[in-house]
Amino acid sequence: MIKKRPNSSLWLRPDLHAKYYRADDCCLVGSANLTGKALGWSDCANLELLVALSANEPTIKSFEIELLKACIPVTEDLFEQMSLAVKLLAEQTSNLVASNSSKLEFLESNLTTQDLINVNTWLPTLRNPEDLYLAYCGQTEKLTSASKIAASTDLRSLSIIPNLSQKVFKAYIGTLLLQKPIIQKVDSFVKFPQRFGAVRDFLNSLPCATILYFDAERAWQTLMRWLLYFLPNRYALSVPNYSEVFYRIKT
Repeated sequence: MIKKRPNSSLWLRPDLHAKYYRADDCCLVGSANLTGKALGWSDCANLELLVALSANEPTIKSFEIELLKACIPVTEDLFEQMSLAVKLLAEQTSNLVASNSSKLEFLESNLTTQDLINVNTWLPTLRNPEDLYLAYCGQTEKLTSASKIAASTDLRSLSIIPNLSQKVFKAYIGTLLLQKPIIQKVDSFVKFPQRFGAVRDFLNSLPCATILYFDAERAWQTLMRWLLYFLPNRYALSVPNYSEVFYRIKT
């Protein structure tokens, strides 16, 4: 669709729920999605509400600023990764019906009202990404106490659908990672090979550095493991002269 329209672009914000349409100075805000039922182009149309507002309203301007802070462009690479996840999900559709109560109980038991997730600063916290699937499946007895807490935080922040096989889970997580603003910035930064210290310092310049007790070295060690584990065809690590060099395979 975008390729057929010059000077057009498509952007994502996974946590966006508002229905907001703007053309120049005119905005429509309300409940309607752009579907036949929502727009009344169906025999069984939905009852929806759209209110016209001026784009110059202070609340509208502030909303757009907040919206664009965490938007990411849909690139060909992201499209391919998402297409792979959708394909694998389709192959496993028949297995998604049953509920996974052990996983849900695990997440609920570790939920606190203080654990507010900010998409603008999010980075993974679980040190060993291979443990994430164990937590997802409810096999928490195999994890340390610290890993349980970190896995719970990461799973809730990623909002993963239940009952995925490990293969689909890995592809799905890879797709979600590429939609995170901080990871998008790191992805662009490592388009050319970067030493460990360079990426660490780069993280210190990003919004994630405002997190209380943020440790850029630990954060990069953790993120690097996640990228190599969940996106092995996109990233690589070399160690020339005892110095880690991380880079993106696809350019």
